[in-house]
Amino acid sequence: MKNVNKRRTKRSKGPATARISIPKFYDLSNPISQDMPVYPGEPKPEFQPIFSIGKDKVNVTRLVMSSHTGTHIDAPKHFIPTSTADAVNDIPLESLIGECVVLDMSKRDAGYGITDSDLDEYSGMIKENGGDIVLVYTGTSDQWGKNENIRTNFSYLEPSAAQWLVDHRIKCVGIDSFSMEKYGFQRGLTHEKLLSNGIGIIEGISSKLKEFVGKRMFLVCIPLPLEGADGSPVRPVLFEIF
Repeated sequence: MKNVNKRRTKRSKGPATARISIPKFYDLSNPISQDMPVYPGEPKPEFQPIFSIGKDKVNVTRLVMSSHTGTHIDAPKHFIPTSTADAVNDIPLESLIGECVVLDMSKRDAGYGITDSDLDEYSGMIKENGGDIVLVYTGTSDQWGKNENIRTNFSYLEPSAAQWLVDHRIKCVGIDSFSMEKYGFQRGLTHEKLLSNGIGIIEGISSKLKEFVGKRMFLVCIPLPLEGADGSPVRPVLFEIF
């Protein structure tokens, strides 16, 4: 808390450009495997050999998985039921690349809904002129593969938190949970608020995120150009800013 208060006294406006350290980068993705935990109801990945060395000249594998497997992004098409909603290949890459702040929301037990009041504590870390990316560490990722209940009892963003992100002109938000939305939702109000305002969504970030809480970093997160798809696995990478 001491560091957060210090940042409040010097609200970050951010430089016009950021200088990053190329040799120092950190992969925030979860490995995709056939036995990995997935959102309830979604299929686990399957790796099916098509060709194999010995029988054939090369190894080639057929991949079968959900568009929201592991660390992934949600396209507007995922929640917005219109023919004009953007698919993954329509999302501008600049919305998934830029300076980010990592917020610690792990103080509460798993399953807690993060509100605008929770985010208010970190207002001083956000650039006044907008354009930041916010990554939220909830601690949910620490229990992946260890606690089966975490697949339905994970932390998420309340609609009020989504509105806070809109009001602060955040361009993308990531979380280390299976979803931004509460499990068992009747209507995806958080997703609708974020996606309808052009805010990118990254879900399923790895537990490595906790190493960067309270820091400002530079994020590069590139989806596969899946034409017409509602989501895509991604490999978010953090770089140090100097």
